[in-house]
Amino acid sequence: MHPNLPTSSGSAAADVAPSPVLKLARSWATSLPRTSGDARARRSALALAEAIIPGTERIMAADEVTVAGVEELLGELHPQASRVWRIAQRALDAAAVSRTGRFFHTLSAARQQELLASWQRDPVLRAPLALTALLLKMVHFDRLDVYTSLGGVRNVVTKMEQPRYLEQIQPAAEWREGDIDCDVVVVGTGAGGAIVGRELAERGHAVVFLEEGNHHRRDSFDGSIVAAHRTFYRFAISVGNVLMPIFMGRLLGGSTAINTGTAFRTPPWVLERWCEEMDTDVFGQENMAGYFDRVERTLGVETARREIIGPIADFMGRGCDAHGWRHAALRRNAPECDGKGFCNFGCRTDARKSAQLSYLPKALEKGALALTGARVDKVLIERGRATGVEVETGSGRRLQVRAKAVVLAGGAIPTPLLLQRQGLANRSGQLGRNLSLHPSSGVVAIAKEAIRPSHFTPQGYASEEFLRDGIMIIAAQPDVNVTPVILADVGQPLMKMVEQQDHLASMGVMIRDARPAGRVRAVPGGALITYDVNGEDIARMHRGMVRTCQLAFAAGAKRVHPLLMGGVTLSSMDDLEKFKKRKVAAKDLVLSSYHPLGTCKMGRDPKTSVVDLDHQVHDVKGLFIADGSTVPGPLGVNPQVTIMAMATRAAERIADHL
Repeated sequence: MHPNLPTSSGSAAADVAPSPVLKLARSWATSLPRTSGDARARRSALALAEAIIPGTERIMAADEVTVAGVEELLGELHPQASRVWRIAQRALDAAAVSRTGRFFHTLSAARQQELLASWQRDPVLRAPLALTALLLKMVHFDRLDVYTSLGGVRNVVTKMEQPRYLEQIQPAAEWREGDIDCDVVVVGTGAGGAIVGRELAERGHAVVFLEEGNHHRRDSFDGSIVAAHRTFYRFAISVGNVLMPIFMGRLLGGSTAINTGTAFRTPPWVLERWCEEMDTDVFGQENMAGYFDRVERTLGVETARREIIGPIADFMGRGCDAHGWRHAALRRNAPECDGKGFCNFGCRTDARKSAQLSYLPKALEKGALALTGARVDKVLIERGRATGVEVETGSGRRLQVRAKAVVLAGGAIPTPLLLQRQGLANRSGQLGRNLSLHPSSGVVAIAKEAIRPSHFTPQGYASEEFLRDGIMIIAAQPDVNVTPVILADVGQPLMKMVEQQDHLASMGVMIRDARPAGRVRAVPGGALITYDVNGEDIARMHRGMVRTCQLAFAAGAKRVHPLLMGGVTLSSMDDLEKFKKRKVAAKDLVLSSYHPLGTCKMGRDPKTSVVDLDHQVHDVKGLFIADGSTVPGPLGVNPQVTIMAMATRAAERIADHL
């Protein structure tokens, strides 16, 4: 990410110009503040960074470059992000005075470590500490000098093949041909849009894809966590009784370009629930089987090979066998995977057949056009019918794409926001409601044997034993720059864990939301996403963690760390029994989401749903939605194949309408 940062010895090549972050760091560290308060704040920020990431003989400690990198990243992510960061730091600075009578930066290193440990246990201070630590760890361990000291290797691709279909992908800012007429305009190129567009292009329809993100190929996927979140991800976070980051793709191929490739079919009992709730049999197993088959053939779905899964399979298998639980290798859309890249930052080898590789090329070869960097902010309506969209191209010009059918496929958060801002499709009052998030957390175990997680595929093994109960236990092997970010530890305990990375067995715990009640609202200047984790789901996550800890101890783990606020260490079965009886509250959970679903409810009745069973918006003819927003509720499994199968079916219905 930052090739010109100083090495761990503190030196830099004399003939290399300083990077922007290094210039910012030098300015940050040496500028003379106008007030003593400013100086104190800067010294405290640096002291916090050095205490949270104190380094080891092998790994350099956080420094002014790290702090400046956080400031730069926050300034790019959101206008208010830097303000929240500074508030968190001021809270910790004030807490140091109230506890010790002295500012944090004036304390000895030993006293600073004691204070960090006490803050982790404090119900008020652990949240600002966790936020501060998260950002520092994300930036610091991603620095090239630190990343390489951990054994990380940046991806370097110098020669890229240039298939002819790439000529059909153009930046919207460079489009000079004026407004466009077509049969179908598809907004979004992920698991919904790419599939619908290809299916319709192959039927002979003129298709135009509009993608808000840019086109990134494997030479862009260098393994940097900071670069990935700047470039490939859409920033979103839900607020409620837990703050939950929501990770979504914003590039050609959408989230399919930056997911793990896990390819589950919709569980049969979920399909049955849909049919019962919507009084239909169109989503029954027999009717959906053909769509699943077609998607899996196109994606090249197959069971992950043991050699790319790694020792985590033996670890999980041993633990599951001890309890008599089911376990197996996962099916993935990565038939040529070599298991040596962190999928969530993009596949470095094109082994994973995501939408931009498996679906879009066929559509583009049929003459479809894809414009990237194209932000759609208006659906064109004439006499109650959708007739196209209006696009902000990024160059100050606006573009209209007129079509016989408009397909919105931006995802479960962008799609309802677009419609809300225009006041469309909400006669039912359900637009933006019914948000499910598949809340995810995890457990990290210290295994006796070497697991070497960064050398294998991140997600290749799982236990589905508790899937009907809404709990999935799944391997979650991070790269070396990601491991410190997911760990709840700070200070010296963090560094001890980082030094043991090769023996860390990381497993994710994902739950199916019991009663999806989240909501997406368009507000001035952005979006408001609200979501409360209810008592049933808190208990479900706790059960999932307990069972994962049971698995780990049965597999021979020396220590087990469920990922909760403040950090939890279990060293024995007695500790596990105490954890099992612990009353876990929402504020204790460390959650994230990768699967937002359900915000454009599907159903027969226009009074209670947004789209009909053909994916057409009840209120606007010719306007269709084909993305995760129309999936009727949580699945309990990764939704990629479900969305694609539904989109394949939707394309048939749209073709009939055309």
